Amino acid sequence: MGKKSAHSGESPKERSINKMDKFITRNERRNKHIELLPARRKDPNVPINLWPLKDQLEYYANRTPEDKFQEKYVRYTDWLNEVQQATGVYPSTFIDYMGKLDDVIKGLYDTCIYPREAARVLEKHGVY
Repeated sequence: MGKKSAHSGESPKERSINKMDKFITRNERRNKHIELLPARRKDPNVPINLWPLKDQLEYYANRTPEDKFQEKYVRYTDWLNEVQQATGVYPSTFIDYMGKLDDVIKGLYDTCIYPREAARVLEKHGVY
């Protein structure tokens, strides 16, 4: 019989690459069979309109007035534009009043007061 050599024909680098390829294909096969989560589920990462109807109804029934305000006026500038329209004051005049009453206006936004009520409060401070 012939002599057996210790050399298998593959370099250590090739053997490690083959082992890594086997590992990757095994993991891909395993991940392919993992159950997918349903699209409609209650999860903070899923938009509310994709939650089950029961959970949506529960969410909307349990919202506080502050939550509703925050959803409607996400940005301070949107709220401020509506306040300016509700007061009926010319925009440049409103900006002048804002300089004087900046703390009051920011306080109204922080306490979640809607634009019409905020306009009434600003009238008491002299914004006509």
